[in-house]
This record gives sequence, C-alpha cells and structure tokens, in this order.
Amino acid sequence: MLALGLTLACGVSAQPRGRHTPFDALMIYNGDWAVRALHPWSGAPPGAIDRLKSQCRRFTLYFACQQTVNGKPQALIVYTISTGPGRFNTRTIAPNGLAGGRGDLTIDGDRWTYLDKPSSGLTGPWSRVENIIVDRNHIRFEEYESIDEGKHWTLTNSGTEERTDATKRR
Repeated sequence: MLALGLTLACGVSAQPRGRHTPFDALMIYNGDWAVRALHPWSGAPPGAIDRLKSQCRRFTLYFACQQTVNGKPQALIVYTISTGPGRFNTRTIAPNGLAGGRGDLTIDGDRWTYLDKPSSGLTGPWSRVENIIVDRNHIRFEEYESIDEGKHWTLTNSGTEERTDATKRR
C-alpha cells in the first residue's frame, strides 16, 4: 500500500452541505503531492521526487482515493467506517482489479496508522504505515514490515509528502 497520507479536494456526498461525517478528515489526502522517500515508490534512485495525485471522493457509506504515481494509476483505496471514532476499514484495489485483504486505519490526533495483515488462514508479512500529519500541506511517513505477526517491526521506508497543487492550504 502506498504510504497513504495523501490529500484531497471536495468529495461527492449524499450528506447535506455543512454536515460533518467521519470521512471528513480523510479529505486531507485529496490533491497533488511531491513525495521524497528513502526508497521512491516508482523505483527511481534515492533522492528522486515522485509525483502523487490522489483523487478522493466521499459517498454515503464509502470513501475512496485513486492514487496515481508519476502519471501511472497505482491503486484505489476504499475506506469504510469501523468500530468507533477515528477507526476505518481499508481495502486496496490494484488496476487489474485484484484486491488486498482488509486493512485498518486508526487516527489518533496527527498520527494515522495503517495496518495490513494477511487474511484469516493465510500467512505472510504484516505491513504498517505511520503518517504524521504535520499540517494540511505536509505529511511525514514511515513504512514498516513484520514477519512475526507484529511482535517486531523493521523500518523499510520513510519520507515526506508536500502538497503542490491549487488545493494547497495555509
């Protein structure tokens, strides 16, 4: 999963204008971002800047973001409300239609934690992405992997995202 911490513009909703929903916080991802990472998502050499476009929309029961890196669609991330404030279920769908297992997002202030683990009955590494929302235009991220069901985590990537488009907010 991309270091999900990308920001967005206006969404489509069945909710009356002015009414807040649990999905409102996710709109931070909507927009265009310059991503600097230790290991660029595009596979480019360290120090290269990836261009991320995150197009997000809010629906009645769903929120979704299409993420494009350097002009190439990478994933559609679908969010649904989970068990309590600041908790969401996530599912990442690849351009070929294949979907990963259900993940979880927990928002705790400016720290947003994505956790993905194999579906029940399957084995494999777990992944975790920690997004620190610095402000509406800057996100720091760290990506981790665990091969022992989350007991120990290894940092695999880190970097920053900076909003670059007209939705830049002060």
